[in-house]
Amino acid sequence: MSKKYRVAIVGCGGISHAHGNAWRNVPEIEIVGACDEKFESLSRFATEYEVENTYNDLRQMLEKQNPDVLVVATWPSSHLKNVLEAVRCEVKGILVEKPIVVNTSQLEQMIQVTEGANILLMEAFMYRHHPLTLAVKEKVNEGAIGEVRYARSTFSTGLGRSSQAHIKKLDRTNWRLRGDLGGGAVMDLGCYCINIIRHLIGREPQSAWATGKYEPINNVWETLIGTMDFGDGITGQFDCSFGWTWRECYEVAGTEGTLCVQSAWGNREGESHFTVNGETISVTGVNPYAAEILNLCEAVENGTPLRLPIADALGNMRVIDALHESAHTGQRIRVPN
Repeated sequence: MSKKYRVAIVGCGGISHAHGNAWRNVPEIEIVGACDEKFESLSRFATEYEVENTYNDLRQMLEKQNPDVLVVATWPSSHLKNVLEAVRCEVKGILVEKPIVVNTSQLEQMIQVTEGANILLMEAFMYRHHPLTLAVKEKVNEGAIGEVRYARSTFSTGLGRSSQAHIKKLDRTNWRLRGDLGGGAVMDLGCYCINIIRHLIGREPQSAWATGKYEPINNVWETLIGTMDFGDGITGQFDCSFGWTWRECYEVAGTEGTLCVQSAWGNREGESHFTVNGETISVTGVNPYAAEILNLCEAVENGTPLRLPIADALGNMRVIDALHESAHTGQRIRVPN
């Protein structure tokens, strides 16, 4: 890259520190501003990552700092508003934490305004930038397991498993357990499972159906189990839950073998591993948060392709909407193309 990139962030909660930790080791990135409505979160982020310019108002930060790239790490319910503000202030690229929005309609609006303003938009699925994921996809494309016929994935974290009272307590502070903020198991966890299944199968599902455990007080699915029909006998299945013990893995089966990843989403630097037909393959890792911001910056600078084009996010959100509808209605739901 030929220049430093001016990066600002809105939302200084937990996930912001994953970004900040990565950026401090990337010489191409200059953090020019941080914004959050909560003073304590903002102060903590600014102190930890030596950010001089802090704001409680996003428009003010964008107008005064004029960043090249805005990273949106607020609650999902605020993402569309944040992106519209960034478009107004003519940033060049926007990285939005997953889930990128709360429904397909919002994402279609987001795509329309960013494309109209010639602004690059990318969903922050950091694991897709990790060498392990790249190596897995390469093996599948090479035909190491033959023609793909089935993929499954799982992600559960144990959040809220202790008691109903604990869930109600977390409802006041944790977006994951608040439907009004864009929470729910499939929004926070299942989005990864859906994304990797679509990525490895290499096509969009035709229909989906789901069931799970719904929390009507908080308007969220605490647990969701889903099936996706990709046509031609190809199926994907996943489970995600805040109420089960920590689990993360995925597997893809083909006509000539299987590929398994036991540590699916949290790989960083150091060695990562997966197995193909019983053989263990090692991959040297990188910080995926650093890789994703550099991918967006390089695309802004010289037009290189985004690793996750916005069409990928649209496909994921369409499946999420279909799964939610199915879980509520008990019906198999067609996924629109």
